[in-house]
Amino acid sequence: MVLSYPIRKDFISQTFGRDCTKDSLFSKFYILFDFKHPGVDFSIPIGTKVKAALPGIVVRKEFHKGMGSVIGTRHGNIVVLYAHLSNFKLQLGQVIKTGELVGFSGNTGAATTEPHLHFEIRDITRENLKDMVFDPPFGKKIEQFQNKFTYKVDNKNTNKTLELLALRYFGAVSYSKKILKSNPKLESHPKKVIKNGTIIIIPNY
Repeated sequence: MVLSYPIRKDFISQTFGRDCTKDSLFSKFYILFDFKHPGVDFSIPIGTKVKAALPGIVVRKEFHKGMGSVIGTRHGNIVVLYAHLSNFKLQLGQVIKTGELVGFSGNTGAATTEPHLHFEIRDITRENLKDMVFDPPFGKKIEQFQNKFTYKVDNKNTNKTLELLALRYFGAVSYSKKILKSNPKLESHPKKVIKNGTIIIIPNY
């Protein structure tokens, strides 16, 4: 599983981890990341084709206040985000291959000052958001990759059900059966709240 570029690398305008503490334009965008840029930006005109950097399943397709129109795909424990898009070309729960069209670049959302693609990669087994993001190893294998991983149910903010976990990790409630297959001791009703502290195996798509 080698990470590809979603856009030609010579369009990179902002690298991962750039310290934006004293940057009057960008510092407010990255407070949650200790003022460090959590991804890689590609400066490109609106409407440029954005290609999938990894295979995966679409788990996020929404308008986010900061990232604008964003697509998120998951492969094992790795989630890739394509942000500030102008148009989507994928559906939730859709399985894609490397190089497939994700959508078209844009300038959507509050955390942008000019048209560009914000590309972000996360290891979702990490506890905190700022620890999830890491420098995309373009052209190399992702060392953090796990084909399957475990999730400890925490119902503090939201009651977790098979249906909710299917939406979170697969983008579609129909994948409840796949989670159940990897966790045969779970209650099979997709809307039943899972006991707090239960360890769930999250399989790949």
